[in-house]
Amino acid sequence: MPSNLRNTTLVRSRLSAAWSGRFCVAVWLSLFAHSRAHGQKDSTGEARSVEGRVTRPRGGDAVGVAGLWIVLHRVGSDRAAPLDSVRSASDGAFRIRYRATGSEDAIYFVAAQYGGIAYFSQPLRAALVSGEDAEITVFDTTSGPVPLHVRGRHIVVSASAVNGAREVVEVYEISNDSSVTLISPDDARPTWTAMVPREAGSFRAGQSDISAEAMRLRDGRVNVIAPVAPGLKQISFSYQLPASSFPLSIPLQRAAQVLEVLLEDSTGTADGAKLSATANVSVEGRAFRRFVASDVPANAVIRIAVASAPGPRTALYVAGLALAIGAAMLLSLARVFAREPATVAPMGLERAPPPDDPERIARVIASLDEEFERGGDRSQQAREAYSSERSALKERLQAALAERGKQA
Repeated sequence: MPSNLRNTTLVRSRLSAAWSGRFCVAVWLSLFAHSRAHGQKDSTGEARSVEGRVTRPRGGDAVGVAGLWIVLHRVGSDRAAPLDSVRSASDGAFRIRYRATGSEDAIYFVAAQYGGIAYFSQPLRAALVSGEDAEITVFDTTSGPVPLHVRGRHIVVSASAVNGAREVVEVYEISNDSSVTLISPDDARPTWTAMVPREAGSFRAGQSDISAEAMRLRDGRVNVIAPVAPGLKQISFSYQLPASSFPLSIPLQRAAQVLEVLLEDSTGTADGAKLSATANVSVEGRAFRRFVASDVPANAVIRIAVASAPGPRTALYVAGLALAIGAAMLLSLARVFAREPATVAPMGLERAPPPDDPERIARVIASLDEEFERGGDRSQQAREAYSSERSALKERLQAALAERGKQA
């Protein structure tokens, strides 16, 4: 694949990720959030048009694809729906005229399906969009072997919880440098996999280029069944490890151009795999030790050592820290993802710790969380009950900490 075509594919890949069958609501909402973050404003009733071309790589060229349905989509805080469609011409060209309507925060984009995979353009920010900003690149598909390279791998290990468990966030940047979209023929043959420690629990897919429904943990492996189009994709997930997992050894299944380990532990260390310590980083008041390596070979082993589980007073500090900063987790290269709430149920036990005993309140919160993690009731009512009980305990803990501060 020529470098000029490959570079164009890589640049656009973050907005041309593909999903099988139809566009995911998650993709729409992601684009909507991106638009709001960049302050896009539409004038209601404004006449607009998009003139583009749908192409696919062939040899060293990008050739037009005729006869595809090009669908114009609108996503806003008021509604999200397709607006219009047109067939691509013999050279892949298309043109759609429309009007901006409804909420000013709405964005628009065009999409096409090819080989059962959906591809979409960049957001249409101007009233008249043409040229590269309106192009849609589609690819042939294959279920055969296509090498996926790890351009970056980032491992974030959080501070210890009261019970000694630590949350781990992993972020991969993988690259499909071919000119075909890799697809999974069935669940038994994922498009991409990653090894995680066998004792990993509370697995959650993170905010990335892969939907949560297409990512599963099974037998110590995270399996991705989503199509992987040419270009870069980011894959993110998290899990919890018990205190007994540390010191932790992580073998690298694949070579990585960039490897980064972040430890929310002032005495934690990471070595092996060519890692070396660099300047510490701080995100939203949380301090992390940072270790970085480049051009790490496959089969290298990362060794992570952290402090032992905290005692009661350290546990109190951890609980107070959690109250102050919430559950934000550092992602890769200065990106921050918000942790999702746990989806387990409370036990409904009676808890009435005295307001002047913060250590006991902290232990009760930890006990509540542990029961919540083990619970089997996944109903909305159970989640709301857990959230209400935890909020009340957090208020008591804050009051207790404030009172202790006055007495100090």
